[in-house]
Amino acid sequence: MVVYVNQLYVSMRSPWRLRDYVFAAFMTIGMVIAVFIVGPFAPPGLQLLFWAPLGGIFLTLGMARLQRRGSVALMILPLAVLLGLISPIITLYLGLTVFITELVMFFLGNYRRKINRLWGNILFFASANLGGILLAAYLIKTSKGEPFVKIVTQPAVLILLTVLAGVAGVVGWWLGELAIKQLQRAGKMDVDI
Repeated sequence: MVVYVNQLYVSMRSPWRLRDYVFAAFMTIGMVIAVFIVGPFAPPGLQLLFWAPLGGIFLTLGMARLQRRGSVALMILPLAVLLGLISPIITLYLGLTVFITELVMFFLGNYRRKINRLWGNILFFASANLGGILLAAYLIKTSKGEPFVKIVTQPAVLILLTVLAGVAGVVGWWLGELAIKQLQRAGKMDVDI
C-alpha cells in the first residue's frame, strides 16, 4: 500500500517529458485525421457518433501510454484549439468535455488500468455529445443550428444520442485496447493491461 501511494505521489509530481508531448501530439493528429475522414459523411448532430470509434482508438492509445491524470487534456486541448478554426463552439465544448472527464478521473485515478481508460472514453464522448448539441442549439443562431434545436427539444432523443456516443466511445476503447495488445506483442508499448 505504501509503495502504491508513493508511486501515485511520484507520478502526480513528475513533469511531462518531451516524448510524452510528442506522443500526445501524434494522438491528436490521429484524431484530427479521423475527424476529417468521417466529418463529410456524418449528418448534423451525429458527427461525434461517427468519429467516436476512430477517435476512441487514439484516445485509448494516448491514455495507455501517458497513464497520468491530465492525459486527455494533453491530447484534446490542442485538438480543441485546432478545431476552433472551424468553429469556436467546438473549442468551447471540447474544453468543457476535457474538464468534466479529467475532474471525474481525478477521483477515479490515473489511466493505467483498462477500466479507467474505458470510463475515460465513455465520459469523454458522452459529455462531448451532450455538450456539443446543447451549445450548438443555444449558440448557433442560423439555420445550421436548427437540427440541434430539434434534438434539444426532444429529451428522449438527446438522451439516446448521448448514450449512443458513450457506446461509440466503448467501441473506440475496445479497438484501442486491441491495438495496445498488438503493440505490446511487438514490443512497441510497455503498458500494464
